[in-house]
Amino acid sequence: MSFDADVIIIGAGLAGLSCARILQKQGINYLLLDAAEKVGGRIRTDVVDGFHLDRGFQVLQTAYPDAKQILSYPELNLNSFFPGAIIRYQGRFHRLADPFRNLITAARGLFSPIGSLRDKLLVGFLRTQVVAGTLENLLQKPEVSTLERLKSSGFSDSIIDRFFRPLYSGIFLEKELSTSSRAFDFNFRMMALGDICLPSKGMEAIPRQLASALDPARIRLETRVTSLGENKVILATGATMSAPKIVLAVDQFQASNLLGFPVKPKTKKVTTLYFECASPPTGESVLFLNGENSGPVMNMCVPSNVCESYAPQGRALVSCSVLDHDFDQNEILVHNVLGQMKEWFGGEVDAWKHLRTYEISNALPVQNPPIQMLPPKPSPVRPGVYQCGDYCGIASIQTALQSGRILGESLAGEI
Repeated sequence: MSFDADVIIIGAGLAGLSCARILQKQGINYLLLDAAEKVGGRIRTDVVDGFHLDRGFQVLQTAYPDAKQILSYPELNLNSFFPGAIIRYQGRFHRLADPFRNLITAARGLFSPIGSLRDKLLVGFLRTQVVAGTLENLLQKPEVSTLERLKSSGFSDSIIDRFFRPLYSGIFLEKELSTSSRAFDFNFRMMALGDICLPSKGMEAIPRQLASALDPARIRLETRVTSLGENKVILATGATMSAPKIVLAVDQFQASNLLGFPVKPKTKKVTTLYFECASPPTGESVLFLNGENSGPVMNMCVPSNVCESYAPQGRALVSCSVLDHDFDQNEILVHNVLGQMKEWFGGEVDAWKHLRTYEISNALPVQNPPIQMLPPKPSPVRPGVYQCGDYCGIASIQTALQSGRILGESLAGEI
């Protein structure tokens, strides 16, 4: 039987691009298909009136092992956030900093109401714990929920509710801290060992860099796959393409649809709103967290403080992320977000202009324990069909890149 390629990859997000990268290095004949007009999957950046708007608040953690190996950080021109956070509590801002990177700032925050002195010392002890040894050993520790992990480590309800809950609501996209402790340990380790960054041209610069190393003739954009057959994919046009190996590198929801699974995966959503203003409400490259458990905004930042290129000269870009809201109309959500920001920063917020709202419905998979871990050797989900993506392990850029790489290496060894 004659095939169009040895491997067809459906989805040109990070996992698909990482898989294609390995296949190309090994001289494997592959085709990379995506329904969108450009690569990137869920990592996309729109340029609106000179502002760079990432589709949802996203960052790159430089300690991700595969990112360090695959990406050229100098070419991405990364700019980092302050290693810590500013927390809104009792009508005031309180700063917490990583004592291993900014001892003076961290010392000033020791007596803030964001937890006790003991809590802050425990944060340092937790940091020491998660960076010790190998990542593989860390992820083999007994698994509980993140909340149980924090409580068993001795943290008080005060620091859990005022620091960990607002911080990890933005990472795990849930407020109950029900996500697996393995995901928590992994993320805390990455934050401790590296920087949290934005590329100067937006997060989409990451998949663009990966795609630039691939043969453009092997990438077919605006090519939607609607179903799978035996050793073939059926396109929206009715045409078919064939290969003995097919890789589903789309998100978990799309993969479930293509596989015909009757039970759809549980996913989490988030909404990010962008505003422009003449001058930023803060001059710092820091993440602001809502420790008051009131108002729609769980975190906010000024991306143009991190990367000047995110906004035109003389303007600033503000990002606000909302986890749960009951507002059917975008105008109501914008009104409530601006009202909360006015409480935080005063009357200058009246001059802010709403740029765009992004509602990300399949932002992350639900990852309560027991969490699915990335297997060392991928197995087909049906004969000749494989999966890779961030949902195949701890949901992250790292897992997307790693799952694509591991699958690419495994397929290359079989062909």
